[in-house]
Amino acid sequence: MTTTIESDSDLGADPYSRPNARFREDGVLEIRASAVGDCRRALWYAATGHPATNPPSESALTTMETGTALEPVVLRAMERAGWEIHPADRKNPQLVSVAIGPAALISGHPDATGVMPIFGGEAVIEVKTRNPDAFKRWQMLGAERSHPNAVAQAAVYTLGAFGEMRDAVIACMDTGSRTWDYEVIPAERLTTALRDASKRLGQLAAHHALIGPDPDSLPDRDFTAESWQCRSCPFLATCQPEAAAQPSDIEEDGREVKEVNDDDARRAVSDYLSAQDAVRGPELAKRAALDTLRAWMTGQESGKAEIDGHTVSLVQSRRYTVDHRKLNALLDPETRAEIVTENLSEYVRVS
Repeated sequence: MTTTIESDSDLGADPYSRPNARFREDGVLEIRASAVGDCRRALWYAATGHPATNPPSESALTTMETGTALEPVVLRAMERAGWEIHPADRKNPQLVSVAIGPAALISGHPDATGVMPIFGGEAVIEVKTRNPDAFKRWQMLGAERSHPNAVAQAAVYTLGAFGEMRDAVIACMDTGSRTWDYEVIPAERLTTALRDASKRLGQLAAHHALIGPDPDSLPDRDFTAESWQCRSCPFLATCQPEAAAQPSDIEEDGREVKEVNDDDARRAVSDYLSAQDAVRGPELAKRAALDTLRAWMTGQESGKAEIDGHTVSLVQSRRYTVDHRKLNALLDPETRAEIVTENLSEYVRVS
């Protein structure tokens, strides 16, 4: 497996706006590092110039652009926290590449390199932004379970930038609270992530070596039509027109979606708001009374008092937290999966 650092001058005015896969002038199949987890057939469609039949919605584009705009904000926050940060030149970034065969490679632009406060060597820093739920999931489960593609992407950047595998840093910002955190991925686990990604994409490279850039000779799919990967694929109608023509009536967890019309939904919102208004007043009065009693109890010698035949107590609640960063650094994904389990719950919020 060889690595290179190349010029990006042939990619146009914006080197970040390039397809997830393309055939270069020298015939090499180049796969974008951020797309290492994409379906091989989708990558082939992109490389052979198929038009996107299901392009991202305006909302999805706004989300992606917001994430890109926040990346420098995260890096500046890390600098203020004592990190030594070397951000990429956004106008002329270095393109690093890792070969996965004689005529295929994975390439991309590292967001930054840097050194954490007090100790450590220079490492690749991959910046991500997540919505609040995804941010919590990343913290609890670790990137290797919650966002494995980001780990493989960081592995490509590390090997491409340094010519060897080192520990890498994934920094993440919660787009809701604008808080950020980071996770160190050990070098040996980056090696595993890159090996797994290269094995799968190596099959695409073998397809290229055997068939050549033939748009009609398609590699296998990696996902089924019911998966979110297929449902969000820009080539869904080309790849599986029957699936694109049918609205999905199955949730990601496999449950059937209940059919509800607009009138049912309006009635449900009205019922909810009426019930909420009915309990809001008493709840506010209860909270104000408890605040008054808490203030009064703090001035008492005892944590318990009798008032009109009722016992009022000042109770302390103790909670324990887990340092997810240390946990993720110490344990491999398989061991963490036995310790940190994931449970899915669902609720409706009306605002």
